[in-house]
Amino acid sequence: MSTILITGGAGFIGVHLCNLFLNSGRKVAIVDNFSFGIRSSLNEANPLLSVYPNSILDVDALDQLMSTLKPELVYHLAAIHHIPTCEKDPGFAIRTNIEGTNNILELCWKYNVKRLIFASTGAVYDTVDGALNEENTPVAPKDIYSITKSSGEELLKLYALRGGFEAISCRLFNAIGSGETNAHLVPEILSQLQSGSTKLKLGNLNTYRSYIHVKDVAEALFRLSDYKMPENYRILNIGNETEHTVMDLVGFISEISGKKIEVEKDPDKVRKYDRLHQLADISRLKKDLAWAPSRTVKDALKDAYQETFGHDKL
Repeated sequence: MSTILITGGAGFIGVHLCNLFLNSGRKVAIVDNFSFGIRSSLNEANPLLSVYPNSILDVDALDQLMSTLKPELVYHLAAIHHIPTCEKDPGFAIRTNIEGTNNILELCWKYNVKRLIFASTGAVYDTVDGALNEENTPVAPKDIYSITKSSGEELLKLYALRGGFEAISCRLFNAIGSGETNAHLVPEILSQLQSGSTKLKLGNLNTYRSYIHVKDVAEALFRLSDYKMPENYRILNIGNETEHTVMDLVGFISEISGKKIEVEKDPDKVRKYDRLHQLADISRLKKDLAWAPSRTVKDALKDAYQETFGHDKL
């Protein structure tokens, strides 16, 4: 049984995915340079796990690793995900998310990988009314992050259609829960609460997103390992069919914590370019996998809250 390779495996989603494979008795190799991923979150005592602290921009190190492991299944999760970070240093985001992705694709071709599963984003879609659909909604990325992910999708599709390997672009919507490694919305809220303040300073307050529990994202990715693909290249949305605003999340956290939380809009935190809605259509995912997310947004927030404050605070 071959080793499963996960780039970015010490990241938010990667750790949960890694644990699912280890618990099923599979060998897993993690490639992560720990610029965002947290090494201590990995169970390195498990003999089925091997960890390689390499960058996806280090082609020589990756080549040596691939030639040794010869994985048949690769999950490419490594990327600069944090949108403000991408906007602050576009060159770094482009090199990591596009050049780094191409490095992985070339080596997967070279070493006869059978399937590559790529973490893309629902942000590649155009701004339209209604749910975002893989077949009918145009792709029109509008920031550095989504441009790099759309470019990654196009590269992946090219390699797959040229017969290099089976490939799946997973357009992930907003994952939340425990183990977050980037300064996204929920960690920001909890960090401000942890400082003792119950008057939060946040940016965009009324944007709607298809928030999904990180464990549901990991489970969907896990199930794609033996999914019978109808074609050599497939795009799948992974999100929830309901939308919530930032204020909805604050309300849930207020219920969980038992604290009255006030919110003040901070102009310095407001994104200039931010769509009002980003709702996932997951009908293809449900049909292909005969599966759907089962955890609620409140479940995810409770996990994140417990991780930050401890179980005794509930």
